Amino acid sequence: MTGRNGHRRRAGTRACAAGASALLTMGVCGFAPTAALPHSGSTLTASAGTTPADDSTCTKNDSKQPWPDQTATPWEISYANTQSSAQYGTGAGVKVAIIDTGIAGGNSQLSPAIIGGQDFTKSGGVYKADVDGHGTFVASIIAAQPKPGSNGMVGLAPGVSLLIYREAGCNVQGGNDERTMASAIDAAVAAHARVINISQAGYVPDDVLKAAIINAYQHNVLIVAAAGNYGNKDATDQNTNADYGVNPTTYPAAYVPYLLTVGAATQDGGVAAFSETGPYLGVTAPGVDVGGLFPDGKIHHDDGTSFAAPYVSAIAALLIAKHPDWSVQTVMHVLESTASGNGSWNRSQGWGEVSAIAALSADPTKLTRLYGAGPNADGPAQDKPVSHGIPMLPIVNPAPAQTVVDQHRGAYIALGSAILIVIVTLAGTFIARDARRRRMSL
Repeated sequence: MTGRNGHRRRAGTRACAAGASALLTMGVCGFAPTAALPHSGSTLTASAGTTPADDSTCTKNDSKQPWPDQTATPWEISYANTQSSAQYGTGAGVKVAIIDTGIAGGNSQLSPAIIGGQDFTKSGGVYKADVDGHGTFVASIIAAQPKPGSNGMVGLAPGVSLLIYREAGCNVQGGNDERTMASAIDAAVAAHARVINISQAGYVPDDVLKAAIINAYQHNVLIVAAAGNYGNKDATDQNTNADYGVNPTTYPAAYVPYLLTVGAATQDGGVAAFSETGPYLGVTAPGVDVGGLFPDGKIHHDDGTSFAAPYVSAIAALLIAKHPDWSVQTVMHVLESTASGNGSWNRSQGWGEVSAIAALSADPTKLTRLYGAGPNADGPAQDKPVSHGIPMLPIVNPAPAQTVVDQHRGAYIALGSAILIVIVTLAGTFIARDARRRRMSL
């Protein structure tokens, strides 16, 4: 494997996770919560603001310098290994929508894939712009075109068509709230996207946002959402001082089973300490020290569930390109049942880390069943049968005491001696019998 950490297994970026009612500004972009918007026919919770969430002011401030070796392929791309065989395809024919901070339209590795989009940030209708770097980074993991001789970045599904919805940002006049995110989701569904990537999260539910997510699900559109990055620290809104505690429930991530929520995996297959956990977690994917493109056209490295989500979105697009008739439920089930959990679930890893090769090689009629408290489970954990692929620990007996070993050795020696005596006795009998026969024949 080439890339920044070729001696390790994998890495990723700090996910731009924020969004939902009374959304936390997460210390990333400094957005002030917005007032709730009137909406007839439903009971609404107070709306706040959605923001891409890193632990810094903006994503671009997380990685100020390009990676020294621009020719190296980021480790998470090499790890996925989907480019090694033509049988997995490139995702051609699949529309993937990215609801984020926009995309650098001048980037030659991304611009060919963009087929449309919309600006929700009052930035003059320009969605092919990204002052933060977050949306460009996310998009490159999915669809960056190879550029030999320039850098080693290539997306996991470079053949997909991108729809860009600029909905958030550190220095924009509009957007950054749940209702705008809901509008972006509706626009993506209307444009016939099959996959929507949302690398944002917040901490208060919103009925309009949830309705948009359910509508996408009902239109057979898979939404992949980042879990959030406050798994090991206190989440406090810098504008309102609202304290949501450590590892709070995040939205839209919690709106399962209508979407797939992704946590961040480390290079050794563990779960990143910052990755938020909960009953809605579906799978994990590389999210520590992952590489991606910034608006400057260079490969940078970062951490976060924001960058684990597009890894899964890309694999989902490859699955849909290979099986265009699959339902959103089938795609989610394949991704979850072929993950490293082998059908078992927990709050920090979900159904396990996604396996690109296993998912893309899967036969949906012969999948590991999912048993546990997680989303899309086939049954409760206590009912899980061994026959469904649940891993069993090997039974290892302790070493016997030396006296027992000596007793066993003595028994074996005695048994061997007895067998030898029987053999000698039988041999003597046969020899004597043959001798008598010879004498009689003379």
